[in-house]
Amino acid sequence: MWAKNNPSKFWTPGCTLRIAFLNGTQEFKEATIAAASNWLPHINLKFAFVDGEQGDIRILSEEGTFSSYIGTDALLFPDEPTMRLWPHPPSQARYFAANVMHEFGHMLGVEHEQTNPTANIPWNKPAIYEQSGITDNPEDDNYQARVTRERLHQWYFDLADPSESIYSEYDRKSIMHYAVSQSWTVGDFQIFINLDLSEKDKAFMAKAYPYPASE
Repeated sequence: MWAKNNPSKFWTPGCTLRIAFLNGTQEFKEATIAAASNWLPHINLKFAFVDGEQGDIRILSEEGTFSSYIGTDALLFPDEPTMRLWPHPPSQARYFAANVMHEFGHMLGVEHEQTNPTANIPWNKPAIYEQSGITDNPEDDNYQARVTRERLHQWYFDLADPSESIYSEYDRKSIMHYAVSQSWTVGDFQIFINLDLSEKDKAFMAKAYPYPASE
């Protein structure tokens, strides 16, 4: 697990984050609260879930997307949602919960694990480019292809700079890791969606949000 080496991205340990639901069914809210609360035993923070627009974090139930601002960046956008969660039926409860934990990981300040400075994923870039509808050669790119290439590098290939990062050893079991298809790698390497917090996830967050030594 890793975060940008910027302490201001982390919330103040011991504080209570007010988390507002802008919309959504009661079932959606209850499922979100249950999943997000998996972080609480490992961090010195409290979550106060409320309805309405007044919150440090503002959750929008929206079809088709999971996203969140990173840590305290949420405070920079007081008039818009800071997290978007895609409601799913009870038959997909574990998938939904995993994505909620992932987005709450971002909200707590961490980035995608596949770009951890110590990640060693054997990417098959030509295959990924081909499946994404672009070529190996950036000079072939039109505007849309350039956007696709930049997104692939941002999400998968460009590892974080160790000197600008706070990180633990690469963790393929992290809730913050994207799934990785076998066809996207060289050799025998694939990762299915991780459904639970890993032990390294818990340990990293415990250090990021510590309790006072007396506790």
